[in-house]
Amino acid sequence: MRKAALVGLCLVLSGCSGFGKFVSDTATLPGENPNAPSGDNLNMRRVHGYSTAETPLLPAGGDIWPGPPAPLPTLEDVEKDRAGTILGGVPNSGGKQLQDGGEMSVGEPDGMPDTSQSITGKLPDAEPDAAAKYGAQRGSASTIEIPNGDGTVTLIHPDGSVSTTQAKKSEAPATPWH
Repeated sequence: MRKAALVGLCLVLSGCSGFGKFVSDTATLPGENPNAPSGDNLNMRRVHGYSTAETPLLPAGGDIWPGPPAPLPTLEDVEKDRAGTILGGVPNSGGKQLQDGGEMSVGEPDGMPDTSQSITGKLPDAEPDAAAKYGAQRGSASTIEIPNGDGTVTLIHPDGSVSTTQAKKSEAPATPWH
């Protein structure tokens, strides 16, 4: 009975790690240091004083590093690109500048203080999207749902359109204790 219990105890104790690991972690041969680190890799061979042969690292041919990243555009670069768009203005090409102490009015051409001939114009509905030129990418957009307190849901679609619909009634899950 005792022998069977001893065998059973050894099997139970070594169940997770294996019998060999269990024995090597708990028992050592006579004359060995039980606190010495174990291993047979290159550093352990050097520690024990054995000869080691390793292949030296040699430089690779050519330039393996990528070049520097492209610089981010400055506000000046963005303004230069925007000059050709609908809302962008024409860059100043040596035109008259306002002198110190001068006055300026909105909607009246130079030399015409008469308001009957004011400049009028309509702004465009949209400005072209130039974000892709500067590295911005559109992700996979999805519809955003915003619940309202009156039982409706406001939907913001990926194209920017907004709509309001009646909220879907969700069924309450059945409780398991009934």
